[in-house]
Amino acid sequence: MREKIQILNQFALKLIAILTMTLDHVGIFMMLYAPEQEFANALFLTGYIFRCIGRISFPLFILMFVEGIFHTRNIKKYIMRVGIMAAILMIAQIIIYYAIDTTIEAAYSPLLDLLLCMITIALLNRKDELKYLAILPIAYILLTFGVQVFEVSQMSTVLWLPFYIRPGYSLLGLLISLAFFYSYKIAYVPFKRMNVTDKVAYETNEFHSLANTYMSLSLIVILTIIYLLSLITSTHDGYPLHPLDIYDANLESWGMLAILFIFMYNGKRGYNKPWFKYGCYLYFPVHIVIIFIIFTLIYM
Repeated sequence: MREKIQILNQFALKLIAILTMTLDHVGIFMMLYAPEQEFANALFLTGYIFRCIGRISFPLFILMFVEGIFHTRNIKKYIMRVGIMAAILMIAQIIIYYAIDTTIEAAYSPLLDLLLCMITIALLNRKDELKYLAILPIAYILLTFGVQVFEVSQMSTVLWLPFYIRPGYSLLGLLISLAFFYSYKIAYVPFKRMNVTDKVAYETNEFHSLANTYMSLSLIVILTIIYLLSLITSTHDGYPLHPLDIYDANLESWGMLAILFIFMYNGKRGYNKPWFKYGCYLYFPVHIVIIFIIFTLIYM
């Protein structure tokens, strides 16, 4: 029964992830410019709805890169492509912030999250001693998470760690990545017992049905824990704080909607012409710049 609903291939998931990510980033700018407009409440609410829908994208992108880790022929080139796009986006963010508009400082790069998590998973997947180097990206992610906790709890800003070199999802992104990665590992266990190779197992609906279930459950558990932690309160100078609400849990909880699409994933590649494959990488930095230009022209 579960196999019958697996109707989405990688091409479909990429389109869904790109569309929801674009809505998310449009929503950011709508909320940013809303206070300056006469229809501020409606613009802000629409932006917030777009951001809720946009929570679907990050888990889907993580699923895609976990798939890539297991299937790509050249993991170094795969990571390098994401690294190049992350660098381009970082340069664009630096130019926009320092040369054009300093009000967008909170715009972290999701590509940096994906890059660090990809490196971590790729190293953990190795069978030699190099796998222990995974502690380096993990340590950096934990550092940025610690800085975020400090800033929220102390109502301050750490200037020595600029936003454009921070993974915005930090620990949350790492936990989801590890959960999805090991979901694949665990889903392969019954096939391994039957002496079925991993390549053969990955091509079956049964394997992806198991992996999809594990990924969905882990995503629900992680986001639920993040939400519950956000309810822990303390005070600072008499004002209530949420020192563990690093990710705006009310918003991030909408990421659970991603399981609707994860359950329908069948593991097939689908359409994958070179123009589309490389266009997906280029879309990340380009669409940010385009959205910024459009909003600047409209509301300047």
